[in-house]
Amino acid sequence: MIGSFHAQVVQDVSSIELVAVCDIVPEKAQAIADKYGVAAYSAIADLLAHPGLDAVSVCTPSGMHADHGLLAARAGKHVLVEKPMDVWVEKIDELAAACKAQGVILGGIFQNRFPRAVQQVKKAIDDGWLGEIVFANGSCLWLRLQAYYDSGDWRGTWALDGGVLSNQAIHTIDRLLWLVGMQPDVQSAYCPTLARDMEAEDLGVALLRFPNGAAGIIQGTTLANPGLTTAVTVCGTKGSVIIEDNRVVYFHADGAPEGLVEVEQQGAGGASADPSAIWGGAHAANIEEFGRAILEGREPWVNAGEARKAVQLLNDIYRAAGVGPYAKATA
Repeated sequence: MIGSFHAQVVQDVSSIELVAVCDIVPEKAQAIADKYGVAAYSAIADLLAHPGLDAVSVCTPSGMHADHGLLAARAGKHVLVEKPMDVWVEKIDELAAACKAQGVILGGIFQNRFPRAVQQVKKAIDDGWLGEIVFANGSCLWLRLQAYYDSGDWRGTWALDGGVLSNQAIHTIDRLLWLVGMQPDVQSAYCPTLARDMEAEDLGVALLRFPNGAAGIIQGTTLANPGLTTAVTVCGTKGSVIIEDNRVVYFHADGAPEGLVEVEQQGAGGASADPSAIWGGAHAANIEEFGRAILEGREPWVNAGEARKAVQLLNDIYRAAGVGPYAKATA
């Protein structure tokens, strides 16, 4: 699903040209290839041998991201990886090291950093308009029915996906961390599986403490019926901001000039209940910037160091909750 979306988005990206696609189901690869007039492959090795191929976009299940990225890097190809760069931070570090050794560029997809109003908020925070950050809250209250998890045997597994925090809320986690510019410690976490037939969590809550003493909360679920919005709230000593989905719905900073941040009202909906609605125009900006990084021989904005921050916190939350690979054996 996300792979076909990448193929579509690249059509609007000036820095990258789509030349080939690959899927283990040959019919799927051929359908996309026919739509865009490119080559189709069903084996990664054949894709990597495609003449003139410069970069690969990895859109496989999350737990395969680093493994497939490694194959591309070792073949001398630049690597763009969908979110999360992997479910486990150690695998991201392995991929980053391999890309560095091969002299290829590694980039990630966290497109929710790219909307203009959100970037205005980031600059306002960095410029000190909110003062000292004292509290940050990130919530992703969506709905995914059992049919969603049944649509692929990898979904909701610890090996290949993780749960709501890894798959759906990872964008919210990344946006919160990026805005506040600090990596927190996890004070406590609760990540149960309440209603869906899956290995990983369908609800996750964590209490955070940032290095400056500020508090944070992460909350995510795929059980919110009919599906609510995503939101990030950041409060400082001089002002506060609320972002719902990709729109800033509230911004105040003492003494700030009018128009410093574009504010627009937005209600719940979209990707909250419809998985196919999660992708928006910001994907094109993210991929365009990655292509520019290759052409200019520099690190992309969402490089490995940036992409690993949300996954580091994700792993810390799972560890604090004692779930997945951090679960303790019981008699």
